[in-house]
Amino acid sequence: MDIELREVSRRFRMGETFVHALSEINLVIKGGEMMSVTGPSGSGKTTLLNIIGTLDRPTSGRLILDGENVTDLSEGRLSKIRLTRFGFIFQQFYLLPTLTAFQNVYLPIRENGGYGPSGKKRARELLGIVGLSHRMKHLPSQLSGGEQQRVAIARALANDPPTILADEPTGELDSENSKIIIDTLRDLNRDTGKTVIMVTHDPEIARRSKRIVRMKDGKILK
Repeated sequence: MDIELREVSRRFRMGETFVHALSEINLVIKGGEMMSVTGPSGSGKTTLLNIIGTLDRPTSGRLILDGENVTDLSEGRLSKIRLTRFGFIFQQFYLLPTLTAFQNVYLPIRENGGYGPSGKKRARELLGIVGLSHRMKHLPSQLSGGEQQRVAIARALANDPPTILADEPTGELDSENSKIIIDTLRDLNRDTGKTVIMVTHDPEIARRSKRIVRMKDGKILK
């Protein structure tokens, strides 16, 4: 899926003033890219990712997905886009604590109509892809941080989205588990052609992407 941002700005009101989180961003991401977005805290990295994933709307400008301007679509249509076109991975994992690893992965499949044996088979296969077939009956509290993040990757792949959005996916992990997570994302990009867009403050992590976008003060540095 090709992604384009045209003159995208995002501002937030704080008291009597406005904070410009993004300022007139122009960016084209071709399907199949692996890209890191890096920069200091407050540079607009997460805001950019949220707008790409339709979790937030720009104050001005346009978001275009595969040639379609989706900026002003209804929340219902955007929800469907999020369910089918994007897989989200967050720093804090956000697994449901009362569900097993298998149930966490199966839930979005079921929400997208994947009931029954075929949906359950896919959940098992995805956990196998991230090396957790032997942990699928465990609750998140029974998994290590690295294992939880791998469950989150499997969940992000549940509905076979063309694009994976990862916000500081290694931020809570040690160096060994960070390498496992990045290797997993690189393998997905290489082997399946999925677009991977990753926010990171770690320059070593960023350098493992094919493309790096550096941000400062809500703008992309050339």
